[in-house]
Amino acid sequence: MPKKRKTNRTSPKRAPRQPASALPASDRDEDWEDSEDYVSDVLHLDATYATPADAVKAFLDGVTVEWIGSVDGARMRHRVARGGDGREAIEQAVFVAGPLERMLVCAWHQAGPEGQTRMSEDVLAVLDVLQSAIRPVVEAEVRKFRPDYTAATLEAFREAPEPHGTGMPVFGWRTFHAVEPDTTWLEAIDTAAWNSSIALDNWHRENAIPELEPAPLANLLRRHDVPLVLCAGCGEAITDRHPRWTGTWMSLDSDGGALCALSLEPRSEPLRHPSPRFSWLTDNEFGDPHHPVACS
Repeated sequence: MPKKRKTNRTSPKRAPRQPASALPASDRDEDWEDSEDYVSDVLHLDATYATPADAVKAFLDGVTVEWIGSVDGARMRHRVARGGDGREAIEQAVFVAGPLERMLVCAWHQAGPEGQTRMSEDVLAVLDVLQSAIRPVVEAEVRKFRPDYTAATLEAFREAPEPHGTGMPVFGWRTFHAVEPDTTWLEAIDTAAWNSSIALDNWHRENAIPELEPAPLANLLRRHDVPLVLCAGCGEAITDRHPRWTGTWMSLDSDGGALCALSLEPRSEPLRHPSPRFSWLTDNEFGDPHHPVACS
């Protein structure tokens, strides 16, 4: 089977992408020549609906109006939906991704049916804390170009597990943009919310957010009673309660799975066994299993 593509962690870090209206002329890419191109080339919503009000009319007629995609980060969704006040609005959502998602999925299995309801509430509390850390950073980035800008405050949410997903509820953050007759598509996009999708992948950022680094993130989850278990060797999130691998410590990795990545790295010279004389293979090819960090 094809190997899963790995993230290139040595590639140059990229700054968050802004709508062209937020950038000085000298910094604009040809692909982002103006704000309207940003909406057309990425969201494609205005290709069918000239304004958000037109999209709302279609929604009221039973049409699903939705864009799902990503740009150098987590999956996002823009759609017409009913907001908390019951009125139709443009929902802008960002879904969890990266190390956070991997930790949550393993912890979800580890919690088991008896603990998953409680964990679901705990995760929402964690997302509120993370949003408090992410929002000031992404807001400051936009203010370099728009000094009077104020980022939207995103709320944590969960939805039912999606078909063919991990089995865990879908978690993320979202905001709702009110729609008036003269509302434009650009007014229904919050730049900082968009850039927060990139914040979930610190490898792609110039200004990493400490709370999203693996160690602080793991500590935050544990403080909120999320049953996260990490491998003492490679540090990956692991679970021994996946239904197909009950009793075996597994990571969320179809390449390695039950193999601790640390065991696959070249051994230091004092620990390396002499090479066999006749075979290319050694017993080391079996690797070592994950083993959880001892609880203190």
